[in-house]
Amino acid sequence: MSERPTEDPISLLGLLVVTPVADGVKYAQRLRRLIAEAVEISRLADFEGDDVSEDALPSWFLELSSGSVGDVPEDSIGSEGKRRYLEVRDDRPWSSGDWIYCFDPDLRAWSWWDVTVDENGKVCVWVDTKGEAHIPCEELWWAAFVSGAVGVEPLTLEFASVWRSQRSIGLAK
Repeated sequence: MSERPTEDPISLLGLLVVTPVADGVKYAQRLRRLIAEAVEISRLADFEGDDVSEDALPSWFLELSSGSVGDVPEDSIGSEGKRRYLEVRDDRPWSSGDWIYCFDPDLRAWSWWDVTVDENGKVCVWVDTKGEAHIPCEELWWAAFVSGAVGVEPLTLEFASVWRSQRSIGLAK
């Protein structure tokens, strides 16, 4: 998640085109860090047990995912994304506990791929859906919005060659 993938993807990848609240690079950094932590938690977690700790998730995400509808004053970017999610996706916010359980590898229908910018400056979030166009991924929508999106276009499938032609953003240095 902190580097551009080196392996070849299958021919089709899932694509969410995002309009960030602010800077696209900062948006990509927030989203990458959040997904990286969630994947690491899911790699080590026992989802059959009662508790999966979400403590390693970024503090901004934990504050936005308290289950309450209100803003987080210290995080105007995430708060705006949360408001937009509640307007366009679901009128109930996610709790971090419910959200992390969606990362159970036996249940999740997508795998992280990359964040790029296209020739028009749009931020593109890529996931591997194994070529499936319709997958359950509301947890991905929540992550995309609270990372700082004001708009997220519906998931589509796109040829991997399009991903290859774009520049990855928000990578660790």
